[in-house]
Amino acid sequence: MYLMYIDESGNTAHNMAEGASKFLVLTGCIIHEDDRLNIETEFRRLKKKYYQNEDIEVKSNFLRYANPDRKEGSPLKLFNREAYDRLEADVAAFLKSVPIHLISVVIEKETYWEQYPNQKPYNAAYIFLLERFQLFLQQEKALGMCIIDPREGQVQKSFIGDDLDGIHHSIRWSGGPYTIQCPRIVERLLYATSDKTIGIQIADLFCYPIFHVFQYDKLPTEYWRFQELSLPKLLKGPKGIVGHGLKVFPTKKDLKTLSEIHF
Repeated sequence: MYLMYIDESGNTAHNMAEGASKFLVLTGCIIHEDDRLNIETEFRRLKKKYYQNEDIEVKSNFLRYANPDRKEGSPLKLFNREAYDRLEADVAAFLKSVPIHLISVVIEKETYWEQYPNQKPYNAAYIFLLERFQLFLQQEKALGMCIIDPREGQVQKSFIGDDLDGIHHSIRWSGGPYTIQCPRIVERLLYATSDKTIGIQIADLFCYPIFHVFQYDKLPTEYWRFQELSLPKLLKGPKGIVGHGLKVFPTKKDLKTLSEIHF
């Protein structure tokens, strides 16, 4: 059995003046059930080493702002630069070592709404994510479950709503002219908040670097967290990562980030 923990970066807001992002990124972190305990144990050990608290929440923005050279606040704030550098190195080493696979869906919101003005980009991203998880499970001849943080938004969290649960149930059994049926994904969509779920915290740590390179129009080599941490974990298909482990929709091959990633 595989567990796919799902988290997002960016938001679905329309108005840039109100903090809307250019992109919405939904990332699934796939963990085999046999590996889950070791991953959780090691992550808890890392938290205890720096914070004497195995239950503290570690997320990408908390970790970036833990840097004492930055003015932003963070629950993970450290006041010794050497300690922060060690924390950064230890978290990076942990993420490189974990036996996981990533699937990430990137929605370019402006073009999406031009083509689909009455449809939610979050729902589209979730369908693309499930379809790719189904293909992975077919290849592995295995079953899988999905666990997601039910709150969407960067600062003010809002609940996703029941429509995502309906999409999950429908695509498992129906599929359609533009979607594939996903019967290897078992049970209903499970909800779990990131502060109580290590799998979602790990998904967040991998998701933000993917969002960052698209949002700020960077090459993979211009952001080390993407180049060294997230990119190597993205699933590869016969023709590479793009379209398989990394889905960009609507298709925009002129994006700077994609210029150095093999299709």
